[in-house]
Amino acid sequence: MSIETETGQITLGGRSFPVSAFTFDQLQRLAPAFARLELGLHEGGVQAAQEIIATALADQIAEGELAQVKTNLVEIFSALPVIARASGLTALGEALAGTATA
Repeated sequence: MSIETETGQITLGGRSFPVSAFTFDQLQRLAPAFARLELGLHEGGVQAAQEIIATALADQIAEGELAQVKTNLVEIFSALPVIARASGLTALGEALAGTATA
């Protein structure tokens, strides 16, 4: 199965960052962090979002610097679908849903 991933751009604190393909190591950190988003905002969802963004931007901004970026929840949670598409997570979910039997 061949799954196309996308590239994109996210904005945090008025700065734009390109998002594209990831290393295996990055993907191993992204997958469980995306799963933790289901916990909701009060149960660690923001921390999971920060981990996802930090992993996606690791080669562009230091994690300590990222933690100090002045942003808001709209920017943070708008970045997540862009990262999911670039990681292939969105396409994989669609492909797997298409293989489900009733």
